Amino acid sequence: MKYENSEEEREAVVVTKSEIVAERILKRIHVHDVDVGGVFTEITGSQGSGKTSVLLSFMDYTMKQYPDEKIFWSSCYNAPLQFVKIGKERFHVMVKQDSGVRFYDRGNKLTRIELPVTFFSDYHDLYDKTLPGTCNAVFFGDRFRWMEFLHHLRSVGEWCHIYIDEISEICPSFTCGKLWHRIGEFSMDLKEVRKCMMNVHMNTQSVSDIDHRVRTKVMVKVYMPGAHADTISRITQVAIDNLEEDSLHGNEAYLEYSGKFGRTRFKDIYRPIPGLQWEARIDGK
Repeated sequence: MKYENSEEEREAVVVTKSEIVAERILKRIHVHDVDVGGVFTEITGSQGSGKTSVLLSFMDYTMKQYPDEKIFWSSCYNAPLQFVKIGKERFHVMVKQDSGVRFYDRGNKLTRIELPVTFFSDYHDLYDKTLPGTCNAVFFGDRFRWMEFLHHLRSVGEWCHIYIDEISEICPSFTCGKLWHRIGEFSMDLKEVRKCMMNVHMNTQSVSDIDHRVRTKVMVKVYMPGAHADTISRITQVAIDNLEEDSLHGNEAYLEYSGKFGRTRFKDIYRPIPGLQWEARIDGK
């Protein structure tokens, strides 16, 4: 949401209908109204298009506007941790006991480091130890556990927020057996987030990498440059291909919700912070 300009500057800017619709969709993402309910958002685009930056901006806004609510972040393993870009004093690392999760410094030849972490035993213990108004970066040692944790959050009866970096690692396409059934149950939980006061935001490079049962539950779609249009979207692939990439003013994006869509920009203001070049690994993997 755009707040950086003064009132006089905003009045001088010509606002298009498409930008107005995009702003309304952004407000829908962040609204807290029990009658309206939670939202399930998908952000997609090519590498470097700004997907994670959008995810971080949504979380940043939530932390500032709703400091009494609980926020959870799901990270990839064996890859740079993205949540650290919001600043060292704004995140809280939580690790499942006996999960084998270890942390390493990518800025120092992947030297193992000891971070201040909070250990938890089960989902109840995790929720009780979560800090409100803070990015709680949770490491189960098994990303599939996020499906069960989201199911647990359905019953807490409080507004909560889940941010999932690279959802395709949790519910990939073309699975079988127990995982296929597990993802099916997860998709039904996602269908109910609106009624359960939950906001779930995820990103992925390609929607084809995600199980189709999960994709059909998405309420708001954010298309960044390089994204592929959904087959049922009113936004054409040609329109997405024409999205402008601008490092100064921000990359353009389409937002789509309930048959309506608008166009806006997202600035990539979240950069790597010296000394916080970390990644998480699991012993033996």
